[in-house]
Amino acid sequence: MRRLGLVWRVALIVIAALVAIQMIAAAAYYVQRGRATEQGFRLPLPDQIAAMVELAERAGNRSLALRVANGPGLRVAIAHTAPPVAEPVERVAWLENAIARYIGDGRMVRAYYIGPARGGESKRRPGLENFSQRPVRLVVPLSDGEFIVAETVDDLTVRVLGLPPGFWAGIIGFLVAALALYAVLRETIPLSRLARSVDRFAEAIEPAPVPVGGAREVRALIGAFNRMQSRIAELVRNRTFMLAAISHDLRTYLTRLRLRVEMMPDPDMRERATRDVEEMSVLLDDALTFARTSFASNRSEQVDLAEIVRHECSERTASDQAIKCDVPATPIHVWGDPAALARMVGNLIDNAVKYGGEAAVALSQAGTEAIMLVDDRGPGVPPAERERIFEPFLRLEASRNRDRGGAGLGLAIARHLVLSLGGTIVVEDRPGGGARFRVALPMIPPYGQLHK
Repeated sequence: MRRLGLVWRVALIVIAALVAIQMIAAAAYYVQRGRATEQGFRLPLPDQIAAMVELAERAGNRSLALRVANGPGLRVAIAHTAPPVAEPVERVAWLENAIARYIGDGRMVRAYYIGPARGGESKRRPGLENFSQRPVRLVVPLSDGEFIVAETVDDLTVRVLGLPPGFWAGIIGFLVAALALYAVLRETIPLSRLARSVDRFAEAIEPAPVPVGGAREVRALIGAFNRMQSRIAELVRNRTFMLAAISHDLRTYLTRLRLRVEMMPDPDMRERATRDVEEMSVLLDDALTFARTSFASNRSEQVDLAEIVRHECSERTASDQAIKCDVPATPIHVWGDPAALARMVGNLIDNAVKYGGEAAVALSQAGTEAIMLVDDRGPGVPPAERERIFEPFLRLEASRNRDRGGAGLGLAIARHLVLSLGGTIVVEDRPGGGARFRVALPMIPPYGQLHK
């Protein structure tokens, strides 16, 4: 399940708090009114009209009833005849039903809007009449043939539901909260940019300055990160330059040493010395390659991974190595540097042959990823060592020792190349014994899907 970000967490907290406040305020009002009137939960305006009808008919003092009912938001009068109505009228059926239900004797009640409709109210959707700002006239017949005529002065919603203006101030508070959340979002944008830049820098070790913005503390943090990544990149660049210079100078001495070895009279000694020189040359190549891949970004283009795997397998099969290759005939396209991909595939195959005697390579598609499996029949890798095995210059005592040669950089180079292409690489147990290296690289969708 995807976790919510900081902005959405703040948004949910603010919205939940505002909703809770509004619900508590409304509930407290109705509970207080129900206790005060001893009638329980009733809508204020229909209950007031029903009470006035009862007071006018039972107490007989209609003047007193009018004095009680009339107020700033309601005008009430007793008429001998019902006010004339110019048909058609816009009746408020739900208000008529509420008053009739509260009176309880089945008398006919009329409630309709008076005055001209304001702009847009004539197109109001059904069910929204509760929120009209037009005044309403109520006509309730009395038992002696006269009529109680009441007209609302303020908003129908406030008059009928009895909600105070503070309730609607709370609605405005929602709008203010939305603006506040927008401001929070703007403040968190620099942090999001910083997080993305950290991820990119961790993969490519190339400085990508983040635009400085936001609060003072955030600006200071971004500035410190920009300076830090520049210093780190410079250190890695200097390391690469130093290794390249050392490699160049050592190659000169290795070339001289190789010539002197060829002149040694003892064939056995000459063969051993030649093997040592070749291993030293391979060690230099691996060290320089690791230094370069840990800094320089590889050029990226559309590459057929199936063709690269097929070529690397065939090259080693021609050298009498035990290689099994299961590659589909259809292309599997990924983004990457062809030379880097070939180096990664070759390193994994050579590692399997070196420590397992043979390699079984399989390439397939799984959703939007290309999956390459490289199996060997060696002693395998203990679970506790499966992350450390990708560290540079690391050798596991049980399976990677000096007798097998190498500098311990092949897997480190392969992992860095895979990560730089946005993929993953893990080591697992091979069914039946041995180790299995699983590489997943994002595929390029077909042209038709790419432009959907």
